[in-house]
Amino acid sequence: MKVQSLLLLVALLALWSQLPTASGRRKGEKSGGCPPDDEPCLLSVPDQCVDDSQCPFHMKCCYHACFRKCLPRVSVKQGSCPENHLRCLSAIQHLCHKDSDCKGQKRCCPGACGRDCRDPARG
Repeated sequence: MKVQSLLLLVALLALWSQLPTASGRRKGEKSGGCPPDDEPCLLSVPDQCVDDSQCPFHMKCCYHACFRKCLPRVSVKQGSCPENHLRCLSAIQHLCHKDSDCKGQKRCCPGACGRDCRDPARG
């Protein structure tokens, strides 16, 4: 009976280690977010990281010009950006670059003509 209990405990620990953390992040994923990627694609550049664990303490593995590299983390407010179904007919103009540029609970979200401060989506 003790062997079966031990095997059950080992199996549960193995499953638990694969679950996301309570904050919703994947195992090894650092808090914070990635800076916006406005760079044109450089398709011949190989990824420099696969996940956050390969980056120094204050950095995250982020997309930059269509490849992944370690970049400084930016703070991210709670909630998600609302979906945008519009198409821009004028030049792209960003009114913010990161969530901390926005007042209160508003997030810096991509819009049809660039990023701007918006209330997070509900749900």
